[in-house]
Amino acid sequence: MRLFSILVFAAALLPAGGRAADELAARTSTRTDEVRKSYEKQGWLIQETASFRVVCRRTAADAARLPQACEALRRQLQETWLGDVTADWSPRCEIVVHPTTAGYVKQLGAGSEQSSGCSTIDIEKGRVVRRRIDLRADAEDWMISALPHELTHVIQADKFATKQIPRWADEGVAILSEPASRQAIRRSAMQRALARAPRYAATELLALRDYPVGDRRDAFYGQSASLVAYLIERESPAKFIEFLQLGQKQGFEAALTEVYEIRSLADLDARWRPQLLDRGQSAELFAARIARITAGQQID
Repeated sequence: MRLFSILVFAAALLPAGGRAADELAARTSTRTDEVRKSYEKQGWLIQETASFRVVCRRTAADAARLPQACEALRRQLQETWLGDVTADWSPRCEIVVHPTTAGYVKQLGAGSEQSSGCSTIDIEKGRVVRRRIDLRADAEDWMISALPHELTHVIQADKFATKQIPRWADEGVAILSEPASRQAIRRSAMQRALARAPRYAATELLALRDYPVGDRRDAFYGQSASLVAYLIERESPAKFIEFLQLGQKQGFEAALTEVYEIRSLADLDARWRPQLLDRGQSAELFAARIARITAGQQID
């Protein structure tokens, strides 16, 4: 779930108050992934690293390792999709872990209870001026699935700050950061949807501007991830981003020919269709790396 509208930080979440009275601890470090400042404010644990400000209850599962996990995910995602790690984010990305669905919905509004995470990104004059991810701690997959999915949206926003990344690419890339088990569920949902309605041809998928509803929504998510996986298997993820940027300037058919030596969207469709359910080795290896980070096995 991704929002581009400005959302005011809920007053009930972090009430204004005397900083000195609320700070219990603070420390500094020169390491990017280290917590540079840590304090409590009216029951909320606030931890700051070079690129993140993490807000959660001290009792939240994984509260202690969440800041380092965010930094490790950021590095992995940027290295994979952008080809390199950028300078520390300014402003930092705010990660808010709501202990209950009620608090999550209060922040994001009605209907948000159907999701376990949401990224909010504000862009002004070609620059990201606000990054925020809200997560539901009572959703069992918030750490392993929702966090990397939403952080992928934030990562992509830096590269597409002047022209929004296409919907199918934005969601397809984000889904590939989810665990293999979650991706399998999405593929099953896609198969059920395609049993009731025609699949999206490549031309249709690339032209979508809004999220579909009903069965078409499951088809959209599943096919988007499938197409991204297919293209990164042919070339590198960074090459895929180059294709998107070129497609926004010259059109996707011209970009297909230049980057992938595929003649047309119809040609792409004919090549991709037999591999609709195949994620490919590149996507599987990427998901495995992300899973190790969220499990605390690869935070360095």
